[in-house]
Amino acid sequence: RYVVSAPVSGRMARIPLEEGDRIAAGETIATIDPLPMRSRIEETEAQISALEARRRGVDTKPPKPAEIDRARALVRQAEAALKVAEQEEVEAEAGLVRAKKDLERETALVATGSGTAQALDTAIEREKQARAHVEAAARTIDLRRQEIEAARLQVDVLEASRDDFDWEKEDLAAQIESLRARLVELRDDLERTEVTAPVDGVVLVLHEESQRQVVEGTPLVTLGDLGTLEVEAEFLSEDAAHMSVGMKAEIFGRALGDRVVPAEVTRIYPSAFTKISSLGVEQQRVYVIVRATDRSLGLGDEYRVEVRVVLDERADALLVPEGALFRHDDGWGCFRVAGGTAGLVAVETGLRNGRVREVLDGLSEGDRVILHPDASIEPGARVTPLPEARR
Repeated sequence: RYVVSAPVSGRMARIPLEEGDRIAAGETIATIDPLPMRSRIEETEAQISALEARRRGVDTKPPKPAEIDRARALVRQAEAALKVAEQEEVEAEAGLVRAKKDLERETALVATGSGTAQALDTAIEREKQARAHVEAAARTIDLRRQEIEAARLQVDVLEASRDDFDWEKEDLAAQIESLRARLVELRDDLERTEVTAPVDGVVLVLHEESQRQVVEGTPLVTLGDLGTLEVEAEFLSEDAAHMSVGMKAEIFGRALGDRVVPAEVTRIYPSAFTKISSLGVEQQRVYVIVRATDRSLGLGDEYRVEVRVVLDERADALLVPEGALFRHDDGWGCFRVAGGTAGLVAVETGLRNGRVREVLDGLSEGDRVILHPDASIEPGARVTPLPEARR
C-alpha cells in the first residue's frame, strides 16, 4: 500500500483516474500547475542578478552625502504620510460611528413603522462602507509604518557603509547565497509538479479528484498491488508468544466462501496493544501478518477474513469436540455414552484448535460423547441420542 501525496503546494488539475484503475510505475497520477513555480524561479533569478549588480557597485565609491540626505528625506516623507494616514483613520472611525448611529436610528424607525426599507438598506450599505474605510485606513497605517522602517533601514545602511564596505559586501553575498539555495529548491519543486506512480498497482482510494488548490503533503491516491495482499490479524498475546515467522496458517471466512487458503506467517509485531473484547474483557493483542502461499487471495483491500495459525500439527490424531469436555479433578473429563447410559471418564488431552482437542487417553475411536452436558446429567444417567446424533 502506497499513499501518494502532493510533493509541492499549488493548483492541481483534475486527476483522470478512478478507483480500481490499474497504473504502471512512472505513469502520471496528477499534475500541479507549474506556471507559478516558473514565475517564482524567474523572480528569484532577477533578484540574484540585481544583488550581484549591487555587490559589484559596492567597490566603486562610498555613498555621497546627497544619497544619505535623500534617504533621510524619504524617512520624513514616510513619517508625514503616516500622520496623514492616522488622521484618515480617525476620520474613518468617526464616520463609522455616525454610520452605526444612522443604522440604529433607521432600524428603530422601521421597527415602529415610521421608516422605509429603502432608507434602512441605505444605512446598512453606508455602515458597511464606513467599516471598509476603517479597515483600509488601518492597512494604510501598517503600510506607512513599513515604509518608515524600510526608509530608516536604508539610512542606517548608507551611514554604516561609509565606514565599512566589507559588511555590505558580506551581507549581499549572504543574500545571494540564500536566494541561490532557494532557487535550487524551486527548480526541484518544478520537476516534481508532475506526480507519478512509484510502483505498478491498482488505485485503491482516490483521496482527491477535482481540480483544487492543494498543499504539500496532501494525500492524493492510495495505490496497492492486489496480487500480493497480506492479512493483518489480531491474536491474543499468549497465543502470539508461541508463533514464529514461517509458520503455516490458513485464511478463511465468508468473503472466501468455502475456500480455505493456505498461508504463512510473514511478520509478528514486536509490541502488543490493549483492546476491550465484545464481552467487556480487557485483552492484550498482537498484530500478526500472514500471506497466502500462492500470493493471491482474489479479494480486495480492507476485506474481512479470518486467520488461524498452525502452532503444531499431528497426523491421525483422535479428536473430541471442545464442547464435550469440562473440568474434572485436576484435568478434563467427559460423559461417554455406552448402552444408553452416561459414564464419566477422565480424558487426557493434547493439541487443540478451539473447536476440537486431541485425545491422548480416556477415549477410543468411535466412542459417543455428550456435547455441552448440563448439571442434570450424572454418571449412570439414562440418555437417548438425538436423531441428528444417531446419524
